[in-house]
Amino acid sequence: MGGDQQTFGQVVDSMKAWIPQEAYDHERKFQSELQDYLDTQLNENQGNGGMPALGGMGQQRDLPVSTERGKSRADVVVDDVVGIELKRDLTNSQRKKLDGQIKDYLREYPYVIVCACGIQDIDGWRRLKNEYEGSSGFGMEQQEVVFIHKRKENYGKSPSDFQQDDGGFLGDGSLF
Repeated sequence: MGGDQQTFGQVVDSMKAWIPQEAYDHERKFQSELQDYLDTQLNENQGNGGMPALGGMGQQRDLPVSTERGKSRADVVVDDVVGIELKRDLTNSQRKKLDGQIKDYLREYPYVIVCACGIQDIDGWRRLKNEYEGSSGFGMEQQEVVFIHKRKENYGKSPSDFQQDDGGFLGDGSLF
């Protein structure tokens, strides 16, 4: 697996495990918490069961985790490879804007993650997810978009609250 694709996989796994501490009243607070969480998971926890980022010759390297970076100003950016857009309580009007943001991000980043912290327009969420997930470019233009939904009823809970013997909610050991 290539370095960028490996980074993307690590970010997706970390984001699936992330549980917001509370139902913040502003998207920027989710953004700040996510940036701190990803920086810790991708960089500081490498020796404690975290996932190391590998650079050339298999050496570990730090992954920069920035906010509002690049021409498209993604909410969070990891290593200039993964653009992340967060939405708080996704509404129909936000969904329309989100469609344009995804297109912008795909011009700048090979990998895009859309994370909804609460959803009011579930139909719109599913339509966008069906449109973008699973479709990628070919060859040098390979791109991928992943959608992750953070449910409000889980905010503030510990990941251990979700450990089940049956492999998780979807049978794959994940929360979602």
